[in-house]
Amino acid sequence: MDLSSHNANPSSVFDGDAVPLSDMADTRIEESVAALRAFVAEHGSLPTAESWTEATMRPSEKTIRRRFGSFKVAVATAMIDPK
Repeated sequence: MDLSSHNANPSSVFDGDAVPLSDMADTRIEESVAALRAFVAEHGSLPTAESWTEATMRPSEKTIRRRFGSFKVAVATAMIDPK
C-alpha cells in the first residue's frame, strides 16, 4: 500500500528526514499481543472485535485496529508463536 496517498500535503511541503519510531511503539504492540493472548487463556476462544469490546478489554478494539491495521491481523499475530 502506498502510504503517500494518505498524506494531504503535496510532496514539496515536507522534505525532511523521516522520524524514527521509538521503542514505545514496539512496547505497545507487545502489550496488545499479551492482552489478546490473555483473552484466549481466560475465555478459551479467539476474540472477535465484538467479544473484545463486550469483555471491556484493554487496549480498546479501536486501538488494536490502529496498531495492526485490522483486528483479525492482530489476533493472527498474537497466535503466531505464542509464548
